[in-house]
Amino acid sequence: MSKILIVDDDFELISLLSEILKRDGHQVDSACEPVEGMQKCRNLHPDLIILDYHMPGSDGAHLYESLRRNQASRATPILFMSGEASPEQILKEISDSTQSQFLPKPVRLEEFRKTVKEMLNKDG
Repeated sequence: MSKILIVDDDFELISLLSEILKRDGHQVDSACEPVEGMQKCRNLHPDLIILDYHMPGSDGAHLYESLRRNQASRATPILFMSGEASPEQILKEISDSTQSQFLPKPVRLEEFRKTVKEMLNKDG
């Protein structure tokens, strides 16, 4: 069972994605803002982080950099999601995109499930 952390300010999306991931056999936790997301990441040690790129008061690039500076989450795959940013914009703003992917919002559920599976299988 993989541990997945969702960091997003959209409660409905968190609920939907959590339900899908739990049905697929994953343990899921969530946070609605970046500071809470960082704390939960430290406690949970997730196998994958799903990260909204635009949130009130911060952005996904800032949290991404914090996660990459933390020894426990340095190599954790991150799936960025955004309805506003493009993959090119995100890749330009983050320091290392080798462990990251991007999906646009609104998310297509089949593509989401396939991407999560691929990202988790890269590790093991």
